[in-house]
Amino acid sequence: MTQGQGAGDVIVTPRLRITRQTPDDACALHAIMSDWDVVRMTGTWPHPVSLDFVRDRIATRMDEAAFFGIIRDGDLPVGTGQFANGEIGYLLAKTHWGRGLGTEVARALVGYGFDAGDHPDIRARVWADNPASSRILTKLGFREVERSLDDNRARQTRLVTIHYSLPRP
Repeated sequence: MTQGQGAGDVIVTPRLRITRQTPDDACALHAIMSDWDVVRMTGTWPHPVSLDFVRDRIATRMDEAAFFGIIRDGDLPVGTGQFANGEIGYLLAKTHWGRGLGTEVARALVGYGFDAGDHPDIRARVWADNPASSRILTKLGFREVERSLDDNRARQTRLVTIHYSLPRP
């Protein structure tokens, strides 16, 4: 498969594979989400996170029509990527930061999203204190469309969220 193209359950990039999450991913995802530097940049994950929470979240999302994937470097789970309701989301284990993988994953999810439906645009949201993720999105052509104040479960506070949009080419 070419970069960013999916075959239903797998999205392949030059260095990574994104496969649908399964119960077998729970322990690896728990380890990733137990890192404060990772979980603090999510919206709905608690800190600390329990293995039961991770298992329940995977089970719930397996039944949804959207794509909720685990990012793999070889066989090693290193993050998550998702496309749901016209919006992408991604996170990487801290061990995989600073290598261009976030851009690679986001680009692939955008391609998947446009291929998966007739969305006029793809959207993404980041916390205002996450400049690395904002750079990824703007590098791919996303533009800021609004800001809002939203709950961050891990930090137990409300934070400024930047909403981005990328129009269909």
